[in-house]
Amino acid sequence: MVQTEPETSRTSSLLSYAILLGGILTIAVSLYMVVASYSSLPFGDGWTQIEVVARGNSPFSPAWLWQQHNEHRMVLPKLFLGVDLRWFRARQGFLLASILAIQLLHWGVLVWSMRVLGGWRGDLWRTGAGLAAFCLLCPSQWENFTSGFQVCFVLPQLLATLSFVAFVLYWMKSQQDPDKSPPSTFLVISVLAALGASYCLASGSLLWPLLVAAALYLRLRLAAVLSFAVTGVVSTALYFYHYVRPGAHASPIVSLEAPVSLVKYWAFYMGGPWEHHGMREPEILALAGIGVLLALLAPALEEVRRFRPFAIQLALTMPFCLATGLLTAVGRVDLGLGQALSSRYQTVALLFWCCLGLFFVGSTFFARYGAVLTQVCLLAIFVRGAVLAHYPLEQARQRALAQHELAASLVTGAFDPERLKDIRRDTLLLTLPYLKANRLSAFSNSAASDLGKPLESVIPFANSDDCTGALESGARMDDPDGPGLRIAGWAWDRKHRQPPSTVVVTTGGIITGMGAVGQWRRDVRVANPEVSSSYVGFVAFVPETQPNSVVKLYAILRGSPATACYLPGK
Repeated sequence: MVQTEPETSRTSSLLSYAILLGGILTIAVSLYMVVASYSSLPFGDGWTQIEVVARGNSPFSPAWLWQQHNEHRMVLPKLFLGVDLRWFRARQGFLLASILAIQLLHWGVLVWSMRVLGGWRGDLWRTGAGLAAFCLLCPSQWENFTSGFQVCFVLPQLLATLSFVAFVLYWMKSQQDPDKSPPSTFLVISVLAALGASYCLASGSLLWPLLVAAALYLRLRLAAVLSFAVTGVVSTALYFYHYVRPGAHASPIVSLEAPVSLVKYWAFYMGGPWEHHGMREPEILALAGIGVLLALLAPALEEVRRFRPFAIQLALTMPFCLATGLLTAVGRVDLGLGQALSSRYQTVALLFWCCLGLFFVGSTFFARYGAVLTQVCLLAIFVRGAVLAHYPLEQARQRALAQHELAASLVTGAFDPERLKDIRRDTLLLTLPYLKANRLSAFSNSAASDLGKPLESVIPFANSDDCTGALESGARMDDPDGPGLRIAGWAWDRKHRQPPSTVVVTTGGIITGMGAVGQWRRDVRVANPEVSSSYVGFVAFVPETQPNSVVKLYAILRGSPATACYLPGK
């Protein structure tokens, strides 16, 4: 039976609402992931900011802001890091909130562009808004949503989009009266946004040739072309002033001598969003991605040839993303193809596929059955994303648990070599006293301040029947800078039917150690029918104790107020 036009319209309208709802649910999932995997401790490169201030330097000093980080000049991201350190006690909350705000603002700019520059309304606008939300807030880019330092990965794309939007608005103003010079407001905004992107990551400098080429293609006035060209040349020259090539990364010349490896890495980078967990043949992924790209590129180019404002914005964003992937390949190809699939790179790749998808949506939506078919394909992609969402959520949760365990080890002073392996020892010994003295990061919460106090003075005791669990093992850690004991086991909050919030260790009734709960222990769940979660394993740390000391461990049960429930030994 052939669908009539009204039936097709109704179907498209219902599907557009479903797509918009899917985008909003994607945002909700990512918000949940950020909250559930929160850790106040810096991760990876985030320790560099602490190291700077621990050496007595200001986090806002021009020398530090300008100093290279690998191959990047991260002036703007370092300002975010400095604000988190100076006014938010280096707890990462400001940075994580900023990352979410940047992505939500980016989504808002795209949604606004669809409406104002593209003239999209109704079903078309809802479909585009849902697609943009799904791509920009997709949890598959979990590394960028769970580490505060990654503000540097999301900011350049927002600034690039703002630069392109302002560029298109300036061009539109110039078309209204070709004989009159348009106001320079949008031109200035475009230049400033491009400058901001240039000093977030190295990829930001790719905006200048794109803006110059677009200005020439659209036949903007010579003054506008020179504004982009001169500013770009000066900015790039400053960028490379006293530039030192990072020795840890591949030489660009060597990378270019291996074009096949370079193209493979680039294809994996751009195809990362299509990769599913455990894929064993990533070459198939790359080829499929190239096929999809070629299939969607024809209608995209047709939209650009018609000089449609929103299409021009998308056409500028896509090569920026492609060039960013290629630039990354030049510097990282020696790290292997697996590294190209890192979740942090998906922020760029997803923006590319978002723009290509919006191109396709806009060009096919007015065909008789094109809208419905396109919307069905998008919903299929959304469903696939929902099915696979538990993988990034689990990865984020595992990272958070490792951070909580590391925090417990550092705060108690019982150094676990396994947890400290990713932090340089000189950085640790320099930054730890500074964090402790200034009550920053993991040392800023009440748990750290409770060390050395009698447990009964800090938290009321619960009935012993309110919890269950076991201390299963204890191991000495003979680290010369922080000897201690690592205790492992599992715990369950019977009263609230969930894992306890944390565990604390007492020595002679005094709080001397703490731990983190959340290790996957399916064996415990199988053996204990009352335990309804597998995340009940814990690891706790306590400094070296005297031979005859009485060491006890308590599960901290959630509630108002929280209570401490004694856990017996094995």
